[in-house]
Amino acid sequence: MFPRSHSTIRYQLTRLVATCVVPVWLAAAFLVFYAYSAKRDHLNSTMLEAARAMTMGVDRELASVEAALRGLATSPAFAAGDFAAIHRQTRELAAAYPGADIIVADATGQQLVNSYRPYGTPLPRRKNAETVARIFQSGKPLVSDLFYGAVTRRPLIGIDVPVFRDGRVVYDLAMTFPSDRLASILTALKLPPEWYGSILDSRRVVAAKTQSPERGVGVHVTPALNRAMARAMEGTAEIVNLEGRPVFATFCRSAMSNWTVAIAVPKAAVMTELYRWTAWAVGGAAVISLVGIIFGLGMARKIAQNIQALVHPALAIGRGELVPAIDGLSVKETGDVAAALVQASELLQRRARERDEAEQLLSRTMELLHQETAGRLRATEELLEKERMFIQQSRQAAMGEMIGNIAHQWRQPLNTLGLTIQQLQLSYDLGEFSRELLNHNVASSMELIQHMSRTIDDFRDYFRPEKEKAPFNVREAIDTTLSLLEGSLLYPHIAIAVVAEDDAVIYGYWNEFAQVFLNILTNARDVMIEREIANPRVTITIRNANGATVVTIADNGGGVPEEIMARIFDPYFTTKGPHQGTGVGLFMSRSIIEKNMGGELTVRNTDEGAEFRIEVPGGAPA
Repeated sequence: MFPRSHSTIRYQLTRLVATCVVPVWLAAAFLVFYAYSAKRDHLNSTMLEAARAMTMGVDRELASVEAALRGLATSPAFAAGDFAAIHRQTRELAAAYPGADIIVADATGQQLVNSYRPYGTPLPRRKNAETVARIFQSGKPLVSDLFYGAVTRRPLIGIDVPVFRDGRVVYDLAMTFPSDRLASILTALKLPPEWYGSILDSRRVVAAKTQSPERGVGVHVTPALNRAMARAMEGTAEIVNLEGRPVFATFCRSAMSNWTVAIAVPKAAVMTELYRWTAWAVGGAAVISLVGIIFGLGMARKIAQNIQALVHPALAIGRGELVPAIDGLSVKETGDVAAALVQASELLQRRARERDEAEQLLSRTMELLHQETAGRLRATEELLEKERMFIQQSRQAAMGEMIGNIAHQWRQPLNTLGLTIQQLQLSYDLGEFSRELLNHNVASSMELIQHMSRTIDDFRDYFRPEKEKAPFNVREAIDTTLSLLEGSLLYPHIAIAVVAEDDAVIYGYWNEFAQVFLNILTNARDVMIEREIANPRVTITIRNANGATVVTIADNGGGVPEEIMARIFDPYFTTKGPHQGTGVGLFMSRSIIEKNMGGELTVRNTDEGAEFRIEVPGGAPA
């Protein structure tokens, strides 16, 4: 076979001119049709690119909010249970998102922190319990669909992220913000005046719109567009919009958030431009056919020379060499291509340098992240070790206090038992010993021994570790603890009054609650002894309030000095001497109530003294 010869570009351009001149009007008609198709395809392509850009903008906006919430979820304040610090952090973050609110809720939907309200005010449960449940079940962030605020009736969007501790979800961290925040993404691209864009949630409801948002937001898309969106993630369609006008529509759905951006342009505006262009194309075709005959051959020669001059620079780019400026080209397009080749060569060289710098920066960043991670692990281990030490010291202090109580409880029975035994010996020496006296003294001695045995059982129950939570009666727990303290309250004689307004039940650990009560009562006793309070007394009140059990312990010991009120629950803080207290009793008491029982322990001063308030959710969980 003979090798196929390649014709030159000059010959091809000559044939092109001759072919265009002969069937000029047929070619013109073809070009008009082609232009129409190309214009429409270009329009669809441009609209689709704009929709993709808007979709990326929506994803960036949602991702930025999610990233901000994820960053807040790693705050050490969550692990420490410091909701006051969390409240401050949520308000600082919400300031960067005008109109947004940040909420922290537990698995029941109970709000623990709300950036809109001052810290410490009572908060309701979240209404969207299903969203909270999904966060705790899946452990993944969740973007809500468009919904309306219960009070403001504004269209809102919510993003929820889980807060992890020890590998499990412990809180739901959520931000809600007005949907018109997303409208700025639509206006940022500066669409042509006749174009308009919309952002749709996963239910294909309009969440933001560039034109007439007051009529479009919250409305479902037309059935035709809904069917087109159901078939593909992105595409184009010719439909009738909500106002009844024919439009060309393009849509793109995000794979991350399942939200969709749709762009539409009225069909009349597109067709008017195409008709105008067609008229100019037909007239221009006639002129071009005449001019082409004259200039075709001359231009063919120049184009061929200019294109040939681009071969060597193109090969140099392929070899990775720097291309110098190309001069002497007479055709503008080939000059533009030559300039583009030079820029491409420079860009490739610059990208190579940037790649090397990025690799070095990435290496340094990985090293810094490794160091930071190691530091955080060490800090976590130190925190756990301190907490274990606090618990051990609290238990040792409680053990010492209980040993003292055992001594007080047994001193009187032992004295009585000694007198009973001496009475037997004295009666025998005086000749008054009888069987009746013996039986009476033996019975009295056994009763005292049994009382001492029951005391030992009570103290043993107090120190027996409980493995599972269980409901217990608050009044019974307080009475049992008071019986253990009976001996230590005799000097000074402290009047104890228990006022049970309700039959309250707490779900938790009995002995831990008793330890908290013991710590508070012992501190009150020590203060009244130190200050030599006349007629010392303690009033204990038990009642139910708002689904919780409230226990208050009020004394007449003069109260807590205001300068130490804020530090009274700090670890190792004590006003006693170095041999009288460790400063961990009240710290561990607050930890037991808040961490183990989900309650709250506070203190305030009254007219006579200090009042400690224990509030714990009542009853057993459903």
